Amino acid sequence: MRDRLLWILSLLFVAWMVWSETSFQYFDQSLADELALSSADVAVVGGAFLLPYGLVQIPVGWVLDRGRAERWLLLGAITATALTLAFARAETLDGLIISRAGMGLACAVAFPASGLLARRTLPPQRFALAMGATDSLLGFGAALAALMPVLIHLGSWRQQVTLQIMVLALLVATPLVVVVVASSQQSRAKPSQSIRERQVADHSGRWSADAIKKVVHAALIYAWGAGTLFGFCQYGLLSEVEGWSGSLKVGVGMVLSLFTSVGMLGAGWLGSHQSRRAPILLAGSCSAAAALLVLVATNPQSVIVLILAGAILGLGLGTSVLAFPLAEAEAPPAQTALVVAFVNTAGTLMGALMIMLSGVLLQVSTPGNTTLVVLTYGSLALLGIILAALLQINTIKRSAQFLS
Repeated sequence: MRDRLLWILSLLFVAWMVWSETSFQYFDQSLADELALSSADVAVVGGAFLLPYGLVQIPVGWVLDRGRAERWLLLGAITATALTLAFARAETLDGLIISRAGMGLACAVAFPASGLLARRTLPPQRFALAMGATDSLLGFGAALAALMPVLIHLGSWRQQVTLQIMVLALLVATPLVVVVVASSQQSRAKPSQSIRERQVADHSGRWSADAIKKVVHAALIYAWGAGTLFGFCQYGLLSEVEGWSGSLKVGVGMVLSLFTSVGMLGAGWLGSHQSRRAPILLAGSCSAAAALLVLVATNPQSVIVLILAGAILGLGLGTSVLAFPLAEAEAPPAQTALVVAFVNTAGTLMGALMIMLSGVLLQVSTPGNTTLVVLTYGSLALLGIILAALLQINTIKRSAQFLS
């Protein structure tokens, strides 16, 4: 029961993290106007969150596998609350960058801790669904960030950030304090073997070359999905190049985000059985590639076609969440947080890389000319198909060996 409550709190932390990170694009202009920042300055502040978040994921995952997840979650939540408060009160560019980077560092514990607690709490066959639920928060959190300014009219960017502080403190940090205090009291009352001791005792497994290769393969699959989602979709590359209207851009973006989340949940549910994962990924990568081509080739006046293509693209990219159970199944015992962190880092860094590349494509592409977009993201779509096909081939070979 305690671990399940911790898992739910970790999901809330992940949802808050996505909301906090993606909401920046909705108040960046207000921030720039108040503090007289240039576009380059705003871009640095916006990117200050993801870089440290991605870089520390793997060491954080390693520590989580060997430590008390609830204490690290509490430390992360409290630190994120304090640094978000510092961000809300910052008056200089350096203050904004440092506090924003600190927020990314503090939030690095949320995702791998969620994977670890899901593995510890739920039956093994539910791990894929749990990771689908966790990763789907990327889409739902992005949708929340887009809707929040419409639902709650706040005067300035500082008020929006203050609202985020209150939500994190009330829904995540405070319940974690209660759980940690209660756990400490129970540990003193029962001198049984601690969770930490049991975890350390389980760290006898060694990484084989085959396991490393398969985990890297899974991480590349997730990098394909995250790179396409962040680079091509979330930051409006195609809509800017083809000159879509504001309403069409918002509509397709919202549908894409929501259907990506639906695709992650669906893939997690269907992928509970290991034999289904490769076919689901192959179907998802092929449908995503087809939808991407339709989006590029369709006239902006064909709104229904574009929205349907966005939905199919989201469903296809959502299947990349199966990279987590694929990697976890191949790793040695008691390495869940490390594996989840490694796969998530691959996706985060690939997403950041493709965002920067999309910025370059926007600068060099003339209006209406999508040639460079097709070459870049068509190549990434082809990579996704190749990775899924290789996984399917390996699955067939493994099944044949098992039957023989």
